[in-house]
Amino acid sequence: MVITPKEEPTVAATRRDSLLSIRGRVYDTHEPPVALAGVTVTVKGSSMSTTTDADGYFNIKANKYDVLVFSRVSFKSTEFTVSKSENALNISLKEEVADLEQIVVVGLSEQKKKHIASSVAQLNVESNIRGKPITTLSQSLQGGVTGLQVTQNSGLPGGDAATIKIRGISTLGNSNPLVLVDGIPMDMNHIDPVTVQSVTVLKDAAAAAIYGARAANGVIVVTTKRGIAGKVGLTYDGYVGIQTPGCLPKVVDAPAYMRMYNEAQVNAGKQPSFSDSDIIKTIEKVDPVRYPNTNWIDEVIDQRAPITSHTISVSGGNSIARFALSGNYLYQKGMLPVNNTSRFNIRANTSVTLSKNFVVNLDMLAIKRNTLTPNRTAGNNGNRLLEDIYRVPPTILPKYPEENGRMVYGRYVDIVNPVAYAERGGQRKFESGQTSINLQPKWRIMPGLNLRGQFSFRLNSDISRDTRNTYNFFDYYTGQLLQTWSMQRAVSSARGTYYYLGANADYTLNVGDHMIFAMAGYSQEETNSGDWDVSSLISGYAKLNYSYRNKYLIEGTVRTDGSSRFSADNRFGFFPSVAVGWNLHNEHFLEDVGFISNLKLRGSYGYLGNENIGLYKYQTLISASNGVEATYGNPYITWETVHMMDAGADLGLFSGKLELTFDYYDKITNDIILNPALPLVGGFEGEVPVNAGKVKNKGWELSMNYNASAGKNVSISVRPGVSYNTNTIMNLVAGPYINSTGTTIDQVGSSIGSLYGYKTDGLLQAGDFDNTGKAVVPVLPNAAPGDIKYLDLSGDGEINAKDQTLIGRPVPQLNYFSNFRVSVKKFDLEFLLQGTGKSDAVLLDMFALPLDLSKDGGVPTQYYASRYWTPERTGARFPRLSTAPANNKLPSDFWFQNGAYLRVKYIQLGWELTSNFIKRTGINTLRLYFNAQNPFTFTGLKLTDPESRGNQWTYGIMKTYTVGCNIQF
Repeated sequence: MVITPKEEPTVAATRRDSLLSIRGRVYDTHEPPVALAGVTVTVKGSSMSTTTDADGYFNIKANKYDVLVFSRVSFKSTEFTVSKSENALNISLKEEVADLEQIVVVGLSEQKKKHIASSVAQLNVESNIRGKPITTLSQSLQGGVTGLQVTQNSGLPGGDAATIKIRGISTLGNSNPLVLVDGIPMDMNHIDPVTVQSVTVLKDAAAAAIYGARAANGVIVVTTKRGIAGKVGLTYDGYVGIQTPGCLPKVVDAPAYMRMYNEAQVNAGKQPSFSDSDIIKTIEKVDPVRYPNTNWIDEVIDQRAPITSHTISVSGGNSIARFALSGNYLYQKGMLPVNNTSRFNIRANTSVTLSKNFVVNLDMLAIKRNTLTPNRTAGNNGNRLLEDIYRVPPTILPKYPEENGRMVYGRYVDIVNPVAYAERGGQRKFESGQTSINLQPKWRIMPGLNLRGQFSFRLNSDISRDTRNTYNFFDYYTGQLLQTWSMQRAVSSARGTYYYLGANADYTLNVGDHMIFAMAGYSQEETNSGDWDVSSLISGYAKLNYSYRNKYLIEGTVRTDGSSRFSADNRFGFFPSVAVGWNLHNEHFLEDVGFISNLKLRGSYGYLGNENIGLYKYQTLISASNGVEATYGNPYITWETVHMMDAGADLGLFSGKLELTFDYYDKITNDIILNPALPLVGGFEGEVPVNAGKVKNKGWELSMNYNASAGKNVSISVRPGVSYNTNTIMNLVAGPYINSTGTTIDQVGSSIGSLYGYKTDGLLQAGDFDNTGKAVVPVLPNAAPGDIKYLDLSGDGEINAKDQTLIGRPVPQLNYFSNFRVSVKKFDLEFLLQGTGKSDAVLLDMFALPLDLSKDGGVPTQYYASRYWTPERTGARFPRLSTAPANNKLPSDFWFQNGAYLRVKYIQLGWELTSNFIKRTGINTLRLYFNAQNPFTFTGLKLTDPESRGNQWTYGIMKTYTVGCNIQF
């Protein structure tokens, strides 16, 4: 435990016991720790004091409950409450460094902030992680760093991690950034957020080039907490709360459904299905068994799902050994039946000083996660049970009255209702485990020269179990057997390993006005995912930093990588970068401008690579079943390469109270791997990978950090940020590429994943037809008033495939956030706003066209019920009702909504208790808080969440309300 400074002195205990002897030693927080001489040790509120000797030792007497204050110039004062005699008390003091002197983790090394010339951003861990009820670390990056597009696509327990893009989408393939935890690539969502010490984002080529072949999409560097020399301390972090669906559209009741269904049948040229007598009996509840009015949301959805997390941490040590141990348990129930996830996470970070100049870090991590879902799922973002809620009509009874010990469920056509699936459909259990060790020796050969090594090994295991018991479905009235679900017992498993071995040497030299930092290293790694999925990477790298008078900065980085994903002739790539910086505030012409505390201009240019293209694309694979080519390989494919230019400026005003950072970047990805079809005239059928694409991303980022205080009891912090990115395809061999559903297109001049379809002009009206019913404008066959009016872009007088074109952009170009925090004495209030600019969100499936019998129907939402076309409601938002709406199902801009939104990501109120009574119980600090996540969203988007979007089976983001506490013993 780190004993942190107190904002406000505590009053010494009034009750005086006999004097206690306190002996100990004071260290700094370096690794290995260095004993501090000249530290003043004072009994607060008295004249009793002493000073540490040359080896950092001290000896003082005090009463029980007295407070000892440890202070020294250039260090933050620290307090310790006496509870008993101490013979070997260890105290650590943190250096009090100016903002520009702060150490920033940048890739494989650490640098002072003032020496960095590349584009690097740090997440404010205290604000975005500490005391926040987040289940995955990726969620904390939303609203934390400019230039990141962070989207939480689902609220499903076990599948609620966010996707992250740094400075746009760079490739048509995998565009996820490289994430390293304590120097090792891994999924950041596998670690407990409470254990995180720092998160650094490397955004430009100069910062990321040290990772070469894997850095094309940016790099996120995470470090976890380590123990420091000091008294062993215990910390508890925990919260409990409830989750409620953020967007769960309500549907119409049974009478409204029956009327709308009849209308849809008539519009499709059929007879009504429900008589007026049926509707009246349903309204009057004459016979709820024969004429039910079921609300499937109430029957299936848990709108108060619990969530809880508990972390216990122990840390401390001395000059010989330091440790940080933590254990976490997370439980999250979903809103669906048989739906929850639990995670157990144990981390042990240790540091041992074997000699004065030799330290070994050994970290161990064990993770176990169990996720349970109904055995009726549709991928990680949704659940078929959600679809059933919007598909099965309210005229179906969940369960009939039980007779003779037999349960009978209501049925819709051949579909078993969602209650039956929840109770009889079984479950899918996914168990994942991970165990890893990370060994990092460090040898300080001489002042300024260090040699580091690293060995890491990770074992992953995944098991999926699908279970269901035999069950017979009968007709309630006739007793006829309608359907039998057979017993299901399916198990699949996978095991994988990963190892990393690396070493590097760095040398720092300060001579007069010159500072030189040089580093060179080597690494090799291998990933084995089982089933012959093996890949390896071997790398060498070097870096040089130079600073003159802390004014003029230059960074140079080179890296070469050899990847098994490419053929022997194309296996190695070379990735250089350079960055320059100018600290103008150190120039003599700004010496008298007192309000400028920092002014830096930065520029960089470099090359990055992308080897994350899949395995064996350079080899032709033969099918084991028939000996025919299964996939065609290309031995000439090579790296996707990124060329990036960045120009930026950092400005600090009023002694660092106000900080501004601006960056402009231009990023081009060359040699993107595509899979064009082989020409049939060559006698081949299939696709072959080629380097044939080129994409450009450019944009800008602006962030601000303002900190102020009003007296000693009030402090205010505001941290807004905004970023803008455009994405353009510059070259695409054999393009354009249209996806299998015909809804998106990649073509030269457009952005990746642009929306494709028909342009429209509202709905057809009676005036679009003559007196005989013949259309006077181009229409689809059997079109009628109330159908969508498509535009004839080709001018051939018909609506056909020639009229399809690029119609929209689903990815927002503008992203923004603002964090605000105010503290008054021991109370603090904090909230985060986050949002995006305009994008095109598509209304899909049953939310757009309910009652479509070609898709097993669907129940209209209440929003839809008053907004569909009728002869009396010609300005409607939706087309006319129909059980066969083929003409209205074509992909078109008619279904677009503006996806812009502003969301309150969280509001948190905290209270810190530090009274003498609390301290006498053995508690150093106690902080209580209330947090509301996603409580408010402002958007014009209807029927779907602006982040997760999707359709009727998309598991949307949850609103979460928690109370929690942090206790330091």
